[in-house]
Amino acid sequence: MDGSIPSAVSLIAVLLVATYYWTKSDPVPLPPGPKGHPIFGNALEISAAGASWLKFAEYADAYGPIVSVRILHQRMYILSDHHLATELLEKRASNYSNKGANGMAKLIGWDKDIMFMALGPTFKRYRTMLSRALNNRVAPDYISVQQEEVRSLMKRLVQSPNSFMEHVHLMGASIAVRIAYGHKVESYDDPFVQVAEEHMIGLSELMLPWKWAVNVIPALRHLPLSLPIFPFQRRAKQAKRIFDLHCQEPFKFVQEQMASGTAEDSFTSKLLQPENGQLPDDDTKEHVQCIAATLYGAGSDTTVSAVQSFFLAMTLYPQAQVKAQAEIAAYMQEQSMHDAPRRMLSITDRPHLPYTSALVRELLRWHPIVPLTPRRLGNEDDNNIVSRGQTYRIPAGSLILTNMWKMLHDPEVYEQPKRFMPERYLAANPPPDPENYAFGFECALVYMWHSSHYGFRNLLLNFTISKAKNKLGEDIIPEERYTNGIVSHPLPFDCSIVPREGCKERILEHTTE
Repeated sequence: MDGSIPSAVSLIAVLLVATYYWTKSDPVPLPPGPKGHPIFGNALEISAAGASWLKFAEYADAYGPIVSVRILHQRMYILSDHHLATELLEKRASNYSNKGANGMAKLIGWDKDIMFMALGPTFKRYRTMLSRALNNRVAPDYISVQQEEVRSLMKRLVQSPNSFMEHVHLMGASIAVRIAYGHKVESYDDPFVQVAEEHMIGLSELMLPWKWAVNVIPALRHLPLSLPIFPFQRRAKQAKRIFDLHCQEPFKFVQEQMASGTAEDSFTSKLLQPENGQLPDDDTKEHVQCIAATLYGAGSDTTVSAVQSFFLAMTLYPQAQVKAQAEIAAYMQEQSMHDAPRRMLSITDRPHLPYTSALVRELLRWHPIVPLTPRRLGNEDDNNIVSRGQTYRIPAGSLILTNMWKMLHDPEVYEQPKRFMPERYLAANPPPDPENYAFGFECALVYMWHSSHYGFRNLLLNFTISKAKNKLGEDIIPEERYTNGIVSHPLPFDCSIVPREGCKERILEHTTE
């Protein structure tokens, strides 16, 4: 937690906790959970955990599919069962419509972000606009962008493989910025990329509900940022400045390009075009600006997390890589008997590569990009939550976190969940596809995930990824360690990335098809 909680708000905490304990109990009990500290509840142990989803998984093993934890006087509820999450978040969506924007989010303005917006009329309009610009009919317009940026990534991997983490960041940012705004990124120093990176670092840090005093005591957000008393105020002021730049500067760039007639096709330029002869009004422009910022910020972060996890998985599980490469080689040989030899796989090849597609599904299950997804209960208590034959309640306004990691590691659903096993999706009765819910219910970032598939297949076609060696020639086995944020990334690790036979020259030629 930020230092303001155990110090400056101690008196407030004591009063709030006392009120909490003296409140008359309801006949329908709250879900079970760990007792925690008398004042701070479970906040200290959650904050100390390296990966909060693993701590919540421990709670689920001890207390069941729905767990109640306390942060000072506030409780939040952790869902770890797919059926229960579907019952509450989909079938009862009208009462679970708020996406969980907390005090920091509201201070900074992130409650306008589609990832944290309540499922009301504005959210529906955002979804309609996303569909208009990213549906299957217009998606081919962006294929050339993905192809070009994947080729650029592979060229950089040949030239400096040890910098693969930075190269993946650049590719993810380049794809997202070009799709969102039509701006071609030439280097990692591009100002749009730098602002997006800083914004996403702040997003992952500041959205953790137990970290900042204002997330636990929402009334503190009414204190002026210009008179900083608590650490969260200074951090929120910094984040708001970055968020404003993140939203406004690329949007202005597109408007200027459109005015001069030089704008490249993009998500933003498409939605700023007249529709039915009508120019977009100010509200529409504001909506486009907000959605594009999400696409280029969170969309980039999603791609980066996925591709970095791919390198880690291929380093740790070489047998899966060998099987996928054999499948790809057989498919390419078969295709060459009917058509001219190809140097790259295309997006349309996916149905012909079942094992490789299963590998990508397993990658998402093995470590979900978004391990915890937030939702907040509406204005009515839910007094009919049935789990393991018991009925529980969740009070109105409560924060609910769905532990996607735990759901995707449920041994009753995914046999031997700690193993990386793409074969599980090729069985006669396969387990649920992680793509159906790994990003959270009603998430808008699935498109960017699907765009990553093209990159995975071509990396497998052109490179062998293996363990790096130390000075003694021994394998360096990386740990499966991830950042503890909303979008989770592998921590830096070493691996060997070597072009496969005959691939280096064609990659450096950078030819197109």
